Amino acid sequence: MRPPYRTALAQAIPLVLALMATLALGACAGGQRSVAPLRPTASAVRWPVKTRSHVDLWLHGYALLLEDTAQVPLFDRGYRERVTVAKNARDLYTGFDSASRQLRTTLRARPGLEGAQFLALYFGSWEELQQAMSYFLKAEGDPARAANREVQGIVAFLAQQFPRAEDREWARQFVAALERERVGFFHDWWLSESRRRASGLAAGDSLWQSVWRPRLQPFLNATQQQNGDVIPSVGLGGEGRAVPAGKQASQYAVHWPATADSAEALLFTFAHEAVGAVVQVAVNDHLTPAQQRAGAGARLGAIGLVRGGALLVARIDPALGERYARFYLAQAGRALPATGALAALAEAFPMPEEMLASMRRQIDLAFGGI
Repeated sequence: MRPPYRTALAQAIPLVLALMATLALGACAGGQRSVAPLRPTASAVRWPVKTRSHVDLWLHGYALLLEDTAQVPLFDRGYRERVTVAKNARDLYTGFDSASRQLRTTLRARPGLEGAQFLALYFGSWEELQQAMSYFLKAEGDPARAANREVQGIVAFLAQQFPRAEDREWARQFVAALERERVGFFHDWWLSESRRRASGLAAGDSLWQSVWRPRLQPFLNATQQQNGDVIPSVGLGGEGRAVPAGKQASQYAVHWPATADSAEALLFTFAHEAVGAVVQVAVNDHLTPAQQRAGAGARLGAIGLVRGGALLVARIDPALGERYARFYLAQAGRALPATGALAALAEAFPMPEEMLASMRRQIDLAFGGI
């Protein structure tokens, strides 16, 4: 899952990263103190696998608030129920639970706020996100009220996601409720989950760097995704979160495998996100403006990520393609066939043949084919 095509957030990525790269401790005038948000850094390892608890915390909040009715669920199937069981076992009712009714009501009334799911991927820590939000709220969303150019850039960036006064109030309540959730439950629970999933992460990381990523690199180079971070998230299933940010700084949150035997899910959800560049071309080239306005682009784009991911994974290993199909059939709640999973996936996620042909052609060209 990527930010809606060409939203203000997606368009702002290069500017925001440039501004944040210049922001350093103590750089702000007027008595404001700054913590530098996420910035691209040179690394000898391409697409390193990194865990970030603040990304999981942010997505955790959305998972507890959103009504998840997507064909491929936006969050790991059963995540909310598992969290409820964990809280009940600890006899906990957190500040987030207290605030959730009002937060959910506003979210239903202002569905554009769902786009802020991606926000944590722009920051390197919870403290950085909190500080950026404090600047934004203090300036009441008006860059002209910030003390200097760097803070003005951050305020302008956040104002695109939270443009109205009621949006800013929702953001304030959401961040405050998440902080109470973090202290009262999430931090300790996330550490426990991390230990429980350690073997899955280790196996996924090893296979990613030694086998899968090198095989995918020609495609990643051709689609301007040469480098970035792979961020396993305990709250995500088959639907990842992708912030494409040029050749070096993309941030892709993917499924965190629970065991070594399920390590392939890290590759599957990465491929589902990385294929977005070719999906967009295939869908947009074969729809009229009227069809786009009617919502066909968004619907077929979501299907295209599933089908395009299968094409990409099968391109590097046909056997993996079948297992990818089984993973996404399970994510969609479909029965798993004994054989022919790719055919079953095509039936479950139908897509016009001309769009599939476009994706195949683009993938072949990316790998140097005809």
